[in-house]
Amino acid sequence: MLTIHDPIACAGRRGLTRRSFLRVGALTLGGLTLGDVLRLQAELPASGKPRQKSVLMIHLSGGPSHVDLYDMKPGAPIEYRGEFRPIRTNVPGIDICELMPHQARIADKFAILRGVQFTELHTANEFYSGYPWQDSPRASVPGEAQRPALGAVVSRMRSGDSSIPPYVSLNNKLDWERAYYAGLEHEPFRTGGSSGEPLQNLRLHRGVSTQRLESRKELLHAFDSLRRDLDDRGIIQGMDGFQTRALRLIVSGKVRDAFDLDKEPDKIRARYGQGPVKHGTHPGPVLLQARRLLEAGVSVVTACVFGAGPWDTHSHNFITLRELLPPLDQALSALILDLEERGLLQDVAVVMGGEFGRTPRIGDQTPDGRGQWPAAGFLWVAGGGLKTGQVIGATDARGERVVGKPIRMQHVLATLYNVLGINPADTISDYNGRPQHVLDDRQPVAELL
Repeated sequence: MLTIHDPIACAGRRGLTRRSFLRVGALTLGGLTLGDVLRLQAELPASGKPRQKSVLMIHLSGGPSHVDLYDMKPGAPIEYRGEFRPIRTNVPGIDICELMPHQARIADKFAILRGVQFTELHTANEFYSGYPWQDSPRASVPGEAQRPALGAVVSRMRSGDSSIPPYVSLNNKLDWERAYYAGLEHEPFRTGGSSGEPLQNLRLHRGVSTQRLESRKELLHAFDSLRRDLDDRGIIQGMDGFQTRALRLIVSGKVRDAFDLDKEPDKIRARYGQGPVKHGTHPGPVLLQARRLLEAGVSVVTACVFGAGPWDTHSHNFITLRELLPPLDQALSALILDLEERGLLQDVAVVMGGEFGRTPRIGDQTPDGRGQWPAAGFLWVAGGGLKTGQVIGATDARGERVVGKPIRMQHVLATLYNVLGINPADTISDYNGRPQHVLDDRQPVAELL
């Protein structure tokens, strides 16, 4: 006999009631699986309330080549256009790299932003917050560039199910995404590249009951009270909030289930792709895990595919892209189609990109390499009710310079905040008590809205 005990429901909050459990049981007997039930639940939010929109940010660490992926220049001289040919997509007039045939079939479901300009810094801080390198001597004024990542802002400004982390970072470096003055409790729940690692972190140690865990929590608070007078930045208070969230995650089976890829059918995992790849973590499991977290109710998920740095193709640009693009193409198209089939695509905005583009003229550390090129790059956007099936922005005939007004990361983040229902003109007080706008450049990409 299977028994489900839901501590949230028992505490008098909305949870899995006896009646809803019987309904689930009846549906299961009728041929629906638990996955089907969760999908229906996602499509029909409780109490008639619309589902909160969420965001997935996919970082291609190192700086992917715009002229070899989404901004190809087949009419340029050979030393610019490179080895790859463009292929047509299902949207007339939009061509992309021949190594991405899966995306070519669903181009109506994403938008390509060309003519994107970045700062010349090898960090994902700008991608996640709209502001360049943080915690670095390169910052123009120390401390001024320390702005919270989008996920931290959303965590602070949104309320939701306390048993679900609002912000999860998959496979990212520690210093790429920080909450800073938004508050330590709004740091992301971080995981490594291994799908099993989050589950290990979310399990109670053998022999430690929930009651013992609460006792340890009370003891920890008692120790903290001895040094609370020394807290001049709210650090201890932030740690309290972060620890409280961590404890809720440990006792929440819903979060553990969201991280457990073994609960996915083999055919779904095969659809995303899996197995060994030369460059770091395969994107299939990472993006599949992101979908599970978004479906469970996480507001912001960030993911670094392939790990840190493989898109930095100073050497052997074309050899490397031949290895990176096919698995990314498979996983990305599987993600978009999966979200659509589950009724989630209109509620989940997806943005993908890196730190900058690559030099349009070939030749860097090796004759077939491309160097860093912040003057022009691309971003890829889908879902969230945004207008897709289009190219926004442009570069010149060789992909070297932006034609017209450049697009910047803050414009894209302003668009995402619009999707999330957050006003980027709102302020958060910094460490010195000064109000800081969520974004300084708050103009969204109008063509997407």
